[in-house]
Amino acid sequence: MTKKNIALLTGGYSKEYDVSVSSGKVVAANIDSELFNVYQINISIDRWTYHDGSKLIDIDKNDFSLTLKNEKIKFDAAFIGIHGTPGEDGKLQGYLDIMGIPYNTCGRTTSAVTFNKYFSNELIGSWGYHVAKTLYIHRRDKIDHKLILDYTGLPCFVKPNCNGSSVGISKVHNLEELQPALDMAFAEDDEVLVQEYIAGIEVTCGIYEKDQTPVVLPLTEIVSANEFFDYQAKYTQGYSDEITPARINNKLTVQCKEISLELYRRLNCRGIVRFDYILTPETPRKEREFYFLEANTIPGLSEASIVPKQAASIGLSLKQLFTDVINETISYY
Repeated sequence: MTKKNIALLTGGYSKEYDVSVSSGKVVAANIDSELFNVYQINISIDRWTYHDGSKLIDIDKNDFSLTLKNEKIKFDAAFIGIHGTPGEDGKLQGYLDIMGIPYNTCGRTTSAVTFNKYFSNELIGSWGYHVAKTLYIHRRDKIDHKLILDYTGLPCFVKPNCNGSSVGISKVHNLEELQPALDMAFAEDDEVLVQEYIAGIEVTCGIYEKDQTPVVLPLTEIVSANEFFDYQAKYTQGYSDEITPARINNKLTVQCKEISLELYRRLNCRGIVRFDYILTPETPRKEREFYFLEANTIPGLSEASIVPKQAASIGLSLKQLFTDVINETISYY
C-alpha cells in the first residue's frame, strides 16, 4: 500500500502558538509512520515553512506543495493542529477547500461560527439549549458599566469574543473590576463578551468520527485550583484535576453525551471536537442542567490535554486515534 502524504500544520498567528506547537509535536510523534509520510509545516504570518533538518523550505502556496531534492511533494490530506487563527476560525479551511485538499477538522462555516463565541452562543441558545446570558460589546460602543451589570449580575465573566485557551478572560466580582477586565479583553480582540456566572462544575465531552459513525468519548470533570479554568490552570501542571470519567451519575452522563452528539450533528462537525459545559447544582425547584460553554473544533492534543486523556481511559492510543481521524478525513472526500 502506498503511504499517504500528510501535511501537519502547526503554529499560527495567535497567543495559542505555543499550545499549537506542543500539540503538533505530539501528533507528529504519534502518527503511524508505516501508513503515512508526515511533513510538519509551521505557519506564521510571514512564511509557511518545512524544516528538512538543516534549513527551512518554503511551501508553495499556489498549489500547496513542497519541493525536496527537486521532487515536488503533493499532499493527500492536511492535519490542522493550529489553535486560534488561522486554524480554528475557518481561514485555513477555506484555503484548503480552494486547493482541493482534505483536512481533519470541521468545515470553514462551522469553524467560523463556533470560533465566534457570540454567534455560537446565540445559535445554540436559539435551538433550546441552556446558555448563559451574554452581552456583546464592540470596541466602538459606548460602555455603560451599570447597564452591563444590571443585565449579567455579579459575578460575571469578561472574555474576548474570538479567542481560545482562556486568553484574556477575567472573572469580575464588583463594579471596580469591570473596566480593567474589559481593557484586558479588548487587548486581545475588538469584540468582547460579558456573561453571567453559572454556578456548577465544568464537564467536557469529546467526539470524533470513525467509519462515518460518531465515537463519544468518556466525560471529563474539570476541577481548577484557580477560581476558574484559566490559562494557567489549563497548561500548568498541578493547577487542575481532570477527572475521567466525570463524577456524575449515569443519567446525567447519558444526557451530556446525547446533547454533545446532537450539537456535533446540528453544527455539521467533522473530526475531533470537544464540547464544554457547566453542570448546575440541584435545588429544591430545579434539577441539574447542562449549560453550553463552547465547542472546541481543534481541541488540545498534547499529552496533558483532555481529549488524549479521554481516549486513553478507554484504551485508545493516540496512534490509533490519529489513524482513525486521518483515514476518515481521506474517505470523507
